[in-house]
Amino acid sequence: MSNVLSLDTEFLVFTANHNRYGVPHLNVVAVMDVPEHTCVPCMPPEMRGVIPFQEHGIPLFDLRTCFGEPPRARETEELVQTMALRKQDHINWLDKLKDEVFNGRPITVQTNPHLCAFGKWYDRFHTDNLNLAAYMQRFDTPHQQIHQVAVQAAALIRDDRGKEAEELVHLTEKGLLTRLIDLFDGIGGQIRQYMLEYAVVLKVEERLFAVAVDDINYFSRLHHIESHVPAGMTNADNDFVQAIGRYREDGKQEETDILLLDVGRIVHREEAEAK
Repeated sequence: MSNVLSLDTEFLVFTANHNRYGVPHLNVVAVMDVPEHTCVPCMPPEMRGVIPFQEHGIPLFDLRTCFGEPPRARETEELVQTMALRKQDHINWLDKLKDEVFNGRPITVQTNPHLCAFGKWYDRFHTDNLNLAAYMQRFDTPHQQIHQVAVQAAALIRDDRGKEAEELVHLTEKGLLTRLIDLFDGIGGQIRQYMLEYAVVLKVEERLFAVAVDDINYFSRLHHIESHVPAGMTNADNDFVQAIGRYREDGKQEETDILLLDVGRIVHREEAEAK
């Protein structure tokens, strides 16, 4: 069932769970936002349901699930829930700092913005979506500033300026903390708005179907195709990947690995399991 791959062929490259995949452009019929789907009985795990396309219903496969990864929708909701927890962390952080300052206790709250739970997550976070990345960038300054307040409060207390430390915490509660809470309150909507999915409609042997992917990257020819796929390159027991392509942007030396899919295997496996 493998496709004949050639450097003369253009590939549609897309992303799913931070991996880049490619399919020959001759198999691509359309790219669109994922529409509402209809579930059907006894679907295999990787088939999300049936979607409308050109007055017909075609199966929609979740590419993440094909590779044993959680669906995008689950990841999105888990991220929204995580941000709600990190918001509460900072409310609790300032409450603890306030208690320590107003009651003359040693300052024990985390002063390093890179070591709190949100800071650790924030330093690792990456998204190709420019809108979501721009929103997340707005956390950087107020998040660093609020942790610095604890350092400033400790210095004031050492200089016997306790009242000034209390006023600093009071102003932080009304200012910086409010700014951070507003950002956390808005992140859920941003995540749901920008962590959308695309449906790539494919045609293999006259059979139409679609795969749900995270982002569409580009149409391009590749610089190299390696038919041998190293063990461990994919994290599921499947044979959907038939080769590795390598793409290099003009003027750059580094190459990007593209997992080239034999998309026909997705639909043929579904047919085999249905028998």
